[in-house]
Amino acid sequence: MYSKKLSVQLLGEMLYRYGVTDMVISPGSRNAPLIIHFCGHKEYQCYSVVDERSAAFFALGMAQSKKKPVAVSCTSGTASANYYPAIIEAFYQNVPLVVITADRPENFVDIFDGQTIRQKNIYQNHIYGSFQLSESEDTQNITDNFLIIKKAVQTAILKSGPVHINIPFSEPLYEQTDAVEINIETITQPERKFESEKWHSLLSQWNRFEKKMILTGMLPPDKDLNNLLEQLAAREDTIILTETTSNLNSTSFYPNIDRYIFPFGDEKMEGYKPDLLLTIGQNLISKKVKIFLRNSNLKAHWHLDKYWHPDTFFSLTEKIEDHPVSFLQELVKVPPKESAYSSIWKQMKNERKIKHAEFSKNIPFSDLQVIKILNEKIPDYYNLQISNSAMIRYIQLFDFNSKNKIFCNRGASGIDGSGSTAVGFAVADANPTLLITGDLGFFYDSNALWNKYIPSNFRIILVNNGGGNIFKIIPGPDTSESLDEFFVTQHNRTARLLAEEYHFEYQEVHNQEELEKCLEYFFEDSKKPKLLEINTKKCDNAKILRNYFNFLNQ
Repeated sequence: MYSKKLSVQLLGEMLYRYGVTDMVISPGSRNAPLIIHFCGHKEYQCYSVVDERSAAFFALGMAQSKKKPVAVSCTSGTASANYYPAIIEAFYQNVPLVVITADRPENFVDIFDGQTIRQKNIYQNHIYGSFQLSESEDTQNITDNFLIIKKAVQTAILKSGPVHINIPFSEPLYEQTDAVEINIETITQPERKFESEKWHSLLSQWNRFEKKMILTGMLPPDKDLNNLLEQLAAREDTIILTETTSNLNSTSFYPNIDRYIFPFGDEKMEGYKPDLLLTIGQNLISKKVKIFLRNSNLKAHWHLDKYWHPDTFFSLTEKIEDHPVSFLQELVKVPPKESAYSSIWKQMKNERKIKHAEFSKNIPFSDLQVIKILNEKIPDYYNLQISNSAMIRYIQLFDFNSKNKIFCNRGASGIDGSGSTAVGFAVADANPTLLITGDLGFFYDSNALWNKYIPSNFRIILVNNGGGNIFKIIPGPDTSESLDEFFVTQHNRTARLLAEEYHFEYQEVHNQEELEKCLEYFFEDSKKPKLLEINTKKCDNAKILRNYFNFLNQ
């Protein structure tokens, strides 16, 4: 059975033809036509997630995995506002979402009718397109709705980001039919084309610079990109700095940026700073490298990306709008230039690698040691979803991305949806997914577990240090008398009862011996998902991390 409302039938037929066949739905009455239609349509896979904030992040995780748009739909009113955090993340991360909100009739806004808010254009500051359909079912309005939906979905595909379709519905809402009246012919899939000739002139400028640094931010796995960067890394005048979320791996790269950058005084900076910086991809995690490059007086900064061209270091000179592989395929044809630049970086890399290994031998039980052990024990085929704040920063110090695909919500870098994103990713992906999270992010997003779709091969490792330890690490909060109560927000919670409620296998460990023993079977097949809680509340995590960085610089 289908909804009798033609606007819903039209939306359903068009989304299907554009390949948008996954729909995450939250319950409600005003969106009843959408629920009836998409759940009754054999071409759609529908998922019921009650909490709209969690549902939107769930959809984001699915879209990360599938690399195509996922639709998410809710009822009217404040339900739509709960989508906003995930929409912001999708906007800055370039994850395609089709956000469909049911609404009351336009003349009901601001007359104190239940669940009626100013919903039109509600996401306008963080959306690639806001669209509103008409309720009218005359021929002209159906044609207009067709063009609106077409533009909306094509925008989501071409911009690889979120779009919003708001649909007012008058009662009756539950009328059904056994046939779809709308008939749409085959739709041509949109294809984004780049004008590569615009950047060809830059190739002749490459060798004007003696010291060249390529810095990669958040990127999806790409073997061709990895191979091209390896070719450039072999040159004397070029170094490649990568982040964990770059999903790039080579012994020629510099993957642990904070190991090398901390701390650089003015004298050292002069030798290591580049003349030309080429950045690829999106948001960077390392604050240290941002400070270093902002203080480097760069002669030129080129940014290469299909979508975003931010002036992160306040020195942007060229915006290269293209797929990175297209540009680098031409760049590697430029002859290498003699330089001593890579040699001084290699020397420093080797020194810091030795220091890292030496310190790692004797790390006491702590967050840092936990991450070291996980780096050694996680199977190669696992996808990793990492929560924000301290966890992703610890992960950056080790070589996780040499074997695992790694994802983190670094678009806006909030803690609010890491768990829900990981669950959505796990539902959509063939390989098992592991979420590594801190305690505040986990408990804040505990509704991530409130759905029936979590696969048995999903794993959570919760590093519970009793609060937001990031505020003990970063300078500033630790000088305040309000540190523990209002910054760290100390607590004594554990995940035991949540694990029981949501039918996870659960174990809590308190030391290195227990952790290593537990990990022997944690990744084995099971009939239920598993949650491992690692209690580091009694560890002086901030002091150990500071000692680590001080040791690197001795």
